[in-house]
Amino acid sequence: MPADNPPAPETALGLVAEALRLERAERNASALAAYDRALALDPDCEPAWMRKAMLLEELDRDHEAVIVYAELLHRHPHNTAALSNQAGLLLRLGRPDAALESLDLALAADPGNLLFVLNKGLLLLQGLDRPADALPLLERAAKAGIPEAHEPLAWCKEALA
Repeated sequence: MPADNPPAPETALGLVAEALRLERAERNASALAAYDRALALDPDCEPAWMRKAMLLEELDRDHEAVIVYAELLHRHPHNTAALSNQAGLLLRLGRPDAALESLDLALAADPGNLLFVLNKGLLLLQGLDRPADALPLLERAAKAGIPEAHEPLAWCKEALA
């Protein structure tokens, strides 16, 4: 059998690996089909849901990605990476309140994640114009040494002055 035509994977995770290979080759339609086959084999395959949602985002198919993230989070509600990605997507779609809900769930599941703290502070400051609520989060991120927190923290303090 030629090396460029390996046998079709027989497991959901094998199909995810195949889909990733297809993504690297920029064969995105085939990659999406492989994720769908993986999910047909195992509807709870977390990596297939996640990669499918991320690929849809990369393809600017945001409304489809929202649906995929919703299904992933229905099946795996504490997937903090999916919650964080969903928050960014919802913000891009002009839904900052829904984005905040996703970040709140991510922080509830992983309260020590400073990236989530920073992102919530940025969302409160820039997306929802709530500098007073953003201040403690941005201070926490800056104190922890996250350099991306310093400039928004200064804006926040200026807005509250």
